[in-house]
Amino acid sequence: MNNILLMFLSMDKIFLRLVSAFYPILAKTGVDTEQLNEILRVKLLMDTRRPKAMFATRKSAQNNKGQQSPILISFFTLLMGFFIGLILIVSKAPYVGETFYFIVFMVLMALTLISDFTTVLIDTRDQFIILPRPVSDRTIAVSRIMHISIYVLRLALLQGLPALIIVGFVDGIWAVPIFFIQILEATFLSIFMVNVIYLLLMKVVSPQRFKDIISYFQIGFSIIIFATYYLLPRLIDISVLGNIQLLSHWWAYLLPPVWIAALNESLIHATRADMITRILAIVGFTTPAVGLWFVAKVLAPGFNRRLSVIATSDGNSNTTGKVKKAGRFNLIEKLSNLVASDPVENAGFRITWKLAARTREFKMKVYPAFAYVPIYFLYFALNGKGDSLSDRIDKLQAGHTYVFLIYLCTFILSSILMNISMSEKYKSAWVYYALPIGAPGKILSGMYKAIIVLYFLPYCLVLSIGIIAIWGPAAINDLILAFLISLIYGILMALFMVKGLPFSNPVVVKQGGGKMITSLMILLFIGGIGFGHYFLMRWENVVWICIIPALLINWVMFRYYKRQTWDNIELSEI
Repeated sequence: MNNILLMFLSMDKIFLRLVSAFYPILAKTGVDTEQLNEILRVKLLMDTRRPKAMFATRKSAQNNKGQQSPILISFFTLLMGFFIGLILIVSKAPYVGETFYFIVFMVLMALTLISDFTTVLIDTRDQFIILPRPVSDRTIAVSRIMHISIYVLRLALLQGLPALIIVGFVDGIWAVPIFFIQILEATFLSIFMVNVIYLLLMKVVSPQRFKDIISYFQIGFSIIIFATYYLLPRLIDISVLGNIQLLSHWWAYLLPPVWIAALNESLIHATRADMITRILAIVGFTTPAVGLWFVAKVLAPGFNRRLSVIATSDGNSNTTGKVKKAGRFNLIEKLSNLVASDPVENAGFRITWKLAARTREFKMKVYPAFAYVPIYFLYFALNGKGDSLSDRIDKLQAGHTYVFLIYLCTFILSSILMNISMSEKYKSAWVYYALPIGAPGKILSGMYKAIIVLYFLPYCLVLSIGIIAIWGPAAINDLILAFLISLIYGILMALFMVKGLPFSNPVVVKQGGGKMITSLMILLFIGGIGFGHYFLMRWENVVWICIIPALLINWVMFRYYKRQTWDNIELSEI
């Protein structure tokens, strides 16, 4: 392990010399390059002691002494780079193949930046060390970006190594050093595009809003990667990809991966490269330097002040809200009074709604599930061999698989219920135990109603409108029955799996074996009912009749859930 650490330290010195090529440009913008070099040296030393988020393995609190293996991380990075590099073989034209390769490459680099190094750019922990010293805004801002650049560059070169070898076989040995330069271009372009967006946002929005936007960026990227992994192989014919004419469209020349791929076309295949291709190659080569100058000259001033504002907003980022005007119409408050008339139940409804809307950790864990459901449905529905995409879509419309879309929504319900009682600031839950509440079941019932009314019901209504538009009004009874059975699943999960009041328990990393078995048994039970519903769909009247006992079961189970006592609640030490 010590040898690996020394290897990474020596690599950091090489990368530090590599980024020093930008020092002459930075010196002209007012950056103190000596201070910059020293800050980077110390940060890189500290970086070897910080766990990475991209391949971090979650461990329990009792087993947190182990460290991640750099060899394992390197292996997965190389494996990922190999599969991406296969794109270079699929396309018959190197220009198009490299364009698609660098699209995927830059998306992964951007995802790494957002998931692993967003906090580095806006980290306020070293402000107490640097701020008292004569270090300018430009130097601090550029040091953050350069620090990020060195880390991502290390990852990019490792990920690009398989593609370097593939390019040598596909395009000749002289294409290898050019492809190495292209990897550097793609890495620096990814870094500067992401950081320029971040710095612009820091200038125009409040710190609270900035953190929310970053969270939505992370949610959006996770959804994109998930959808790409599951749906792209189903929606794209690989044989067609080899003959695609991407560059016949004018908008393709606005894509940075096209600029990067143009360098290979201009130097290796110079005979077929036109003037536009050569101009694009120059643009791709010079844009990183121009972007760094723009950051240091235009966006960096005032960086320290904005970091200080972010630091002061950290303490109350999840609890502050806008002061509401008296008498202002509020739909959600009207809903809470309508569906939860009991004062204690109403309080459970309101506190669940407000904390869920303000807690970023909850949003990060739950919101992606809303996109995963239609992705899963399309993945299973379009999963067929030998048929074209249009044939599979026709079969989908002619069948009755739409009912499974509503049953898949139980994934959302499960995700919300498993996270609704957890919070990093769980010690604020002392208020539950300080108040004279004799029946905590009323708080739990208010919590469950808030989950259904604010999240599950609106989502199912949107899906139902789409289903009725495609499959017709005959699907209405199936949608109602599937929704009621999903509610039964939700109450079972709440009874057996949710043992805490809203946001009152610490975040647990690993479930116990008993809970996992219970969750699996509930899932199998509801899955069996769902398949039974699927076979009953041929008899419309039977489906309508089944709605009545489903309603009755929901009513009885909810009444039982509402009577939960303190003996059924898991209490955490406050």
